[in-house]
Amino acid sequence: MDALYHNTDIVEVYDAINTSREDFDFYIGELPIAPATVLDIGCGTGTFALDLARRGYMVTAIDPAPQMVARAAQKDTHGSVEWVTGFVSDLPGNAKFDAAIMTGHAFQCLLDDTQVFTLFKAIKKRLPIGGSFWLETRNPAAKSWLRWTPEHATRPIALGGGRSVQVVHELLEVKDDLVTFKERYSFNDQLGTLTSQSTLRFMEFDELKCIATKCGLKLLEVFGNWQREPLVADSPEIIIRLTKDA
Repeated sequence: MDALYHNTDIVEVYDAINTSREDFDFYIGELPIAPATVLDIGCGTGTFALDLARRGYMVTAIDPAPQMVARAAQKDTHGSVEWVTGFVSDLPGNAKFDAAIMTGHAFQCLLDDTQVFTLFKAIKKRLPIGGSFWLETRNPAAKSWLRWTPEHATRPIALGGGRSVQVVHELLEVKDDLVTFKERYSFNDQLGTLTSQSTLRFMEFDELKCIATKCGLKLLEVFGNWQREPLVADSPEIIIRLTKDA
């Protein structure tokens, strides 16, 4: 598993680095009315799950990285979310959710068809008829990895107490639909520089739809960005809503 997900020093600054709410706000607008049951897949440090719980949803949040889940549970001072370390297939077979959401491009961590089939089959078992599964993946046609270079590094991010960190990306390899890159986290204190290497999959929309159909999940909606505009060739995102096909 990538250092990003198990290095406690990086996990502790994850929230400061990832402040965008476009995906959260989008999905909140698509959820059934609280207190519906929601499964947050790849919950990370729990920001989205805790937001949903504060809105009255009954939330189960799951992630395969123990350090991420531990950090999320630490933030949950009211015990409002059920935190699980593992994969959707590890949940009890009788667990049912009105909606499931996979945010933060976590879907791209599934690097082969077998992993996607496993996820989709597990989701189908845990959705009622009419339940929704939302996910997003970066559109491969937009080639966002071309901007994952030191030249496109952002300014250092303030962490409080005079601390800061700058994140620099370095593209290592593009092989078929797999993109491998390195991230350098340069702290201005004794931590110095930490590195994490990751590989993400950029699936084509038609491939994704085909696997979903084979798993009994029906495509209901697709968008190309967080403004709900249609998916076109150069859209930055592929945002889809699947439902259990009776």
